[in-house]
Amino acid sequence: MQLSKIMLAVAAVATAATASSAFAAPAGNRVAVSAGASAIQGNLTLAIRSLCVAPNVATSFISGNFTTIVCADAAVTGGAAGTYVSKPDADFKNFAGLPYAEFRVNVGNGSFGNIQILNGVPFTFRNPATLVNTDPAPAGAVIVGGANDVQPEFFPLATIGNNTLFPSTAIGIAQVFGVAASSALYDAMFADQKASGLIPASCNLADTGISYCIPSIGKPQMATIMADSAFNSAYLRGVGFLAGAALDGVELRYARRVDTSGTQASAQNYFLGLPCSKGELSIVPEPTTDDEVGGLKDALINSIRVMAAGGTGDVRTELNKPGLYVIGVMSGENNQAAQSWKWLRVNGVAIGENAVPGTAGITNSNTMKNGTYDFYFETTSAGGNATGDAFWATVNSALNVLPAPVGLVNATDLGAGYNKGGRTCAGSASN
Repeated sequence: MQLSKIMLAVAAVATAATASSAFAAPAGNRVAVSAGASAIQGNLTLAIRSLCVAPNVATSFISGNFTTIVCADAAVTGGAAGTYVSKPDADFKNFAGLPYAEFRVNVGNGSFGNIQILNGVPFTFRNPATLVNTDPAPAGAVIVGGANDVQPEFFPLATIGNNTLFPSTAIGIAQVFGVAASSALYDAMFADQKASGLIPASCNLADTGISYCIPSIGKPQMATIMADSAFNSAYLRGVGFLAGAALDGVELRYARRVDTSGTQASAQNYFLGLPCSKGELSIVPEPTTDDEVGGLKDALINSIRVMAAGGTGDVRTELNKPGLYVIGVMSGENNQAAQSWKWLRVNGVAIGENAVPGTAGITNSNTMKNGTYDFYFETTSAGGNATGDAFWATVNSALNVLPAPVGLVNATDLGAGYNKGGRTCAGSASN
């Protein structure tokens, strides 16, 4: 009798173990996890999804800086009662050319997150089973490194610290960047520049598809906002620095990215000359306290509130806030509809065909391709080992054949037009 009970108990455990392995979403070693650039988050999602080849179906679980993509024999639903947790492992299908059926990426720390995750820094990911962003990677998941907007060695030494910089490889694509303004700031700059003659009198505020009607920010102006000087003209005047004396002293909000961000490193390189120039300007520090209750960490310095935005989505959130004067740098792939912010011209040149994101036909790359817009950098990836490098070789190929990507320039166009030869500090020149 006792032996019978033991045998029944063993059988129950064995059955539970079998059920757990058969019905536990993809096996851990079929899940790839990554951290890195938020600048290409949208285009990277499209590339990964393209590797889930029909008749299989890709399902995306996206929340701010967190994206998880699942490839299965049918679309899956998340949550405790969803099909993600009830499907057998065999129903999840590998992405073409990869041994993974699921890809999770956290871009909250920006490009340098790539180096951090390869150095053992723990990251959390969006879990389709729980639909939260705070779960660790599943047991057995494979770390595949990530993408960088700039070469890792071009981050400030204080950011690099004791981290090992793994070899990076040029993906063969370039990411275009731009300066964006909240609706309130855009309107104020338009009025000021029209009154002063910088924008023709024939222009109307709604003429966002006419390049010369879009307000422009000069490279030295943006450098002044980004520089570490509490008493320069930008910090003393606030919004008035960009939109005229009538707005002197009104708070300007600079949605700066965190130090680990590749977008921030790109902006520091382009506007401040760091670290390529021998006479680079200093950087206004990333805020470490929260002057305003809730929200991003921020510091009010005279008339500019500097904000530490972890990911691109955090910058968009600030730019969309009504009635506030906000400025920030973002990648050109940001083309979401129903946004209130607009692109500014940089040194008189527009990033795209319209200042309003989501407008049909926007490329946010044509002016880069014709050599009149030079705020772009060539993306690199670091896999950390042969497994990670193989992952990115496959993904890079997919990125290079995306149809009409916004803000992204593929290898063919780079090879035929203006490029930096894969080097962060190189100037842009035509072949």
